[in-house]
Amino acid sequence: MKIRLFQLTFVFLMICTVSVVGPSAVFADAHETEGERTSPEAEAAGMSPEAEAMEEKSPITGWFQVDVDSLGSYFLIGASHPVGGISIASNIYINDVNKGKYTGEFDLGVTVPVVANDSMSLLLQPMVGVGFDYKSVDNPDALYPQIFAFLNAGDIFLFHWTISTFSTIFDEDSTNELYNRSYLTYSLNDTIAIGPQVESVFVFADELDKPLLLNFGARLNIGYGKANTLGIYVGYETKKGDEETGLTGRMNFTRFW
Repeated sequence: MKIRLFQLTFVFLMICTVSVVGPSAVFADAHETEGERTSPEAEAAGMSPEAEAMEEKSPITGWFQVDVDSLGSYFLIGASHPVGGISIASNIYINDVNKGKYTGEFDLGVTVPVVANDSMSLLLQPMVGVGFDYKSVDNPDALYPQIFAFLNAGDIFLFHWTISTFSTIFDEDSTNELYNRSYLTYSLNDTIAIGPQVESVFVFADELDKPLLLNFGARLNIGYGKANTLGIYVGYETKKGDEETGLTGRMNFTRFW
């Protein structure tokens, strides 16, 4: 009964989120308000304004990403839909195996252009998601409040992602987590961008003597043709065993359209 109540409450909140948003210049889609200026997503992919204009046959912009790291392989597919004067953001996240689970997640939110001028743009994307474990009959699995930030300032690009995992509301024996990922890159040319990256995970569990996981290192973004980016991250994990090197990393491929 408790799980059913949370399911109904979440569905109600998602419906309310879509229903109450109205037209606002603050929430206008950056692709519409900036004219010939390249969008932050396209700038990150190395697209010129002319190339982006050719790509934008539809007002709906989207992206696809595949990641490989210590958690396995996972896929992210997202889009931004203009509705009135705002942009509704949505994405799904699919993980083949994570802690013995086959997980899927659906997120819904809005894209907010905080700063948009010729020299700099800042987009914030608050979202909330619901996750499912497809190996289990007890679903949903977790709630995921989160926020993305994208900053473009010439050759400098900043990405930040904070996501909370609330699992205990569905399973009292599980744990809740807070994850952060940030990286700052500088474009050396039209193909290569480099910079530092840091990630952290805080696990809310009384029995853990070291609930904070932290890794940091360097990131390399390589342009793989128009609207494609290959990202390589190599870092050092501060919490490791005596026989472990602490070397960690991730590879991902991203496509924008």
